[in-house]
Amino acid sequence: MRCLTLFLLFLSIVACKEPQPRKAVTVRSGTSMHSSSSIDRTKKILQLENDAITSYINNDSTNTYLNSNKGFKYCYIKKDSVNTYKPHYGDGLLYTYSVTDIRNIQIYTTAEIGDKSYYIDQESKIIEGFRQGLKLIKVGEKIKFIFPSQLAYGYRGDGKKINANLPIICTVTLKELVTKESLNRTLNK
Repeated sequence: MRCLTLFLLFLSIVACKEPQPRKAVTVRSGTSMHSSSSIDRTKKILQLENDAITSYINNDSTNTYLNSNKGFKYCYIKKDSVNTYKPHYGDGLLYTYSVTDIRNIQIYTTAEIGDKSYYIDQESKIIEGFRQGLKLIKVGEKIKFIFPSQLAYGYRGDGKKINANLPIICTVTLKELVTKESLNRTLNK
């Protein structure tokens, strides 16, 4: 009985002890995300991409390219000067596109890709370049977008035909646009 009492006394003393925080674990890897070599490599890749895009535009004398405020270039292949409505938040789009690399080598055809749909700023399943670029197009228009890799498939590529750090050219046609207001009216009937 005395042993049991001593054991319970010991447990009560140990149980009342303040918990001790664990010490942080320090992990050292071979490289740092912000190392100067990583930054230099990224700068070099961006410069090469910018040079390739500039060269492409300079060699395309048939089109006039515009700079977007989102970091890509674009030109109108077919422009609608009558229609003024451009997609807004929540509008539904039906569009087609093809993809080439900066040397005009076909990567994906419109037939391979098929029709695509997208609701403006409500989905994240498309590349950043499209999220921004599709806001510039009107129904019936055809636009050629030149996306640097950071607005396309970045340092990973698409896992199929688009390599890492590859700027791409997407030629997009907007087939149909359904405004958010008309969608809401249809759903509320």
